[in-house]
Parts: sequence; C-alpha cells; structure tokens
Amino acid sequence: MKSIYIAGGKASNTAVNIVKGHLEELGHRVTRNAKDLDGWDVTLRWGISYHRDKPAINAGVNRFDKFEAFTQFDKAHIRCPRTISMKEDEYDFGEGVLLARKRHHIKGKDIVVCKTLEDIERIICHGEHDFFSVFIPTQTEYRVWVFQDKIFGIYEKVFKGEGKYEGFMRNRRFGFKFEKRDNLRGMKEIEVPCIKAVEALNMDFGAVDVILGKDGKIYVLEVNSMSHIDSPKRSTGIRLANLFSRWAEEQ
Repeated sequence: MKSIYIAGGKASNTAVNIVKGHLEELGHRVTRNAKDLDGWDVTLRWGISYHRDKPAINAGVNRFDKFEAFTQFDKAHIRCPRTISMKEDEYDFGEGVLLARKRHHIKGKDIVVCKTLEDIERIICHGEHDFFSVFIPTQTEYRVWVFQDKIFGIYEKVFKGEGKYEGFMRNRRFGFKFEKRDNLRGMKEIEVPCIKAVEALNMDFGAVDVILGKDGKIYVLEVNSMSHIDSPKRSTGIRLANLFSRWAEEQ
C-alpha cells in the first residue's frame, strides 16, 4: 500500500486525525511530518499549498480568498449570491438585506447582517470588512461532499430549536445540526453546481455549502477545504478515506 503524507491541519485537528486513522486501518502508512526520513509516496493536501516533489491531491487548494471564490463561481456560470466590493465607487443597496464579509473568515464569525442603510454606512466607516453579499431568503441549506467529479455525501443543515428559524445565518452556534440526506444523491440540480464549484477553485475535493432559496433555486455559498468530521463513525469520513486510498493506489 502507498504511504501518504497529510499536509495541513493542526496536530489536534479532529477531521485530519479521523481520516488518518481510517487510512491506517486500510493498510497505509500515514505521516504528518514533512521531515519524515522514510519519505512517502503521495501527498494529501488538507487546506495548505502544494508540496511539489510527490503526486498530490488537492494541490490547488485555497488559491482563492472568499471574495475571489465568488468571482470564480460567477465566471463559471455557477449561481451564487451577488457580491459588492467595498472598493466600488458607487454602491447599489436596493436589494434588501446585505451580509458584510471579510476575504478570510473562521466559521462565519465575521459576518455582519446589514438591514438598513445606516448599518451599511457604519460597516464602511469601520473599514474592517471587504465586501457585501446579497442575502438569499432560504428554505434550507445543504453540505455536499465532492471528490473529483463525484458526490459521496449530502447533509442538510437542520434547525435544532422550536418553530421556524427566522434568522439570517445558519451556523452551528445558531442551533443547527447536519442530518444525512443520501436520498438526494443523484439530483442534478444539487450535484452539478457543486462539482463545478470544486472545479472552479482548482480543487479535487471539498464540502460545498449550498442553499435552496425560497425562489426554488440552488445557490453555491462556498467550498470548505477542511470541513468538519467529528466522529470515526461518520460515513463521510469513511467514504473520503476510501476515495483517498483508491486514488493513492492509482498513482
């Protein structure tokens, strides 16, 4: 079996350690040390740039920041929220609620909801954000796992609270959990834009966040290069490790 170097992710990264464990169970020797004297055969990039002397998967990961990713989606004709750069000379704010964004963020904690012109002006004056994205009224949100040109997992982000969620952000801290929706695999309306989004960012795999708008259309929000896997029992992590293993053995 091929030996694998997993590059990226902290030593304490749960997802990396789970995937590493699965790969070892499959018979691979896995290292996290770039100075490993025994060397390795192939490299798995986990959110970090390319190591050039070995075959690598996801070698193009994180070449684009958040704003640039939306630009790439637009160029590839992938439906996504419209963005407005803070550097534009004129602003068109006649589109309802806007979300102030930074080019780099962690778990969406930087996002600020702007409901009024005063909110927008305050964000611009503070100068801490880089662009706005137009809020899309949402029915539900999915996380779609892509490996090269195939979908191997779909989860729906479901509100854990009582009643209907009326907020503007759907992070875990607002009371959401992921529920497996493998029954949606094969739906071209979901799968095609997700596969195209991973390709548009020069990546080989990733977890694509998409929303089903109240207008019935699918919108791509982002591609997670280091998405969370919180348990060795998660089928997503098992499937991902098997796909990595198959790819490694083909090199």
